[in-house]
Amino acid sequence: MDEPLTEKSVEPLVFEETPVIEPIPPFPQPTPAPQAPVQPPLPMPQKPHTSWGNRIGYLILFVLLFVLGMWLSTIVRQYMPGSGPGTILPVPTPPARQVIPTDPYAGWITYQIISGITRQPIAAVSFKLPPEILAPICDGTGCPSQGTYLPGGTRFTVAARGAGQTLRDYRGAVVTDVLGQPFATRDAGTTGKMGVTFSGAFNGTTVGGYAFSRMAGEMIPVSDTLSVEFNHFTPSGITADFESDEVLFEKILKSINLATGPR
Repeated sequence: MDEPLTEKSVEPLVFEETPVIEPIPPFPQPTPAPQAPVQPPLPMPQKPHTSWGNRIGYLILFVLLFVLGMWLSTIVRQYMPGSGPGTILPVPTPPARQVIPTDPYAGWITYQIISGITRQPIAAVSFKLPPEILAPICDGTGCPSQGTYLPGGTRFTVAARGAGQTLRDYRGAVVTDVLGQPFATRDAGTTGKMGVTFSGAFNGTTVGGYAFSRMAGEMIPVSDTLSVEFNHFTPSGITADFESDEVLFEKILKSINLATGPR
């Protein structure tokens, strides 16, 4: 039989106290970074609207101002000295430029033709050559002519003709080479006296004994008994610039000075 429960047999209930729970503090929120203020977009510039009426008004205003300016200038001119009606103002004349003549033969050297008989210069005739051209020398021992070479390769020759000279005067005869082959001739007056120009492209011989393939020259009267010959030719077997030497030859002819006066 069970024993009756007594107070001693009943153990008292033990109660545990609930610990105090401290509240967890909230985490700090991050401070947002300051943002630059956003500016509103600038308005787009608008072209000024000009109506046709405004344009016509501006044009009329411009015309009126122009007319007013012309009218004012007319009034002002009336009070200026020498500006009355019908007065023509003088136009200043620019000073005249002093023209200094230039000598086309500056620096050229003057030469005389040598007589084949006396071997002395003939005072009646002189001519000029550029300084880069050698002085003419006698062709052969008899010195019937004197010659030198031009820059293009042709040989330049001068000779005295007539009474008392080695060569006869050209007047009254056909102009030929030593072998009698005639040249084409025509009248010319390069020096102020009527002479004869001659030219030919054939195999010939000069009075100085040179064989040539082409020649051009001029016979010039000096007096009733004296004449002079100027020519240039391409020696046979030589290639020369005949045309360029012809230009220089013509200039040499214009430098000739005769006893009766300059060319």
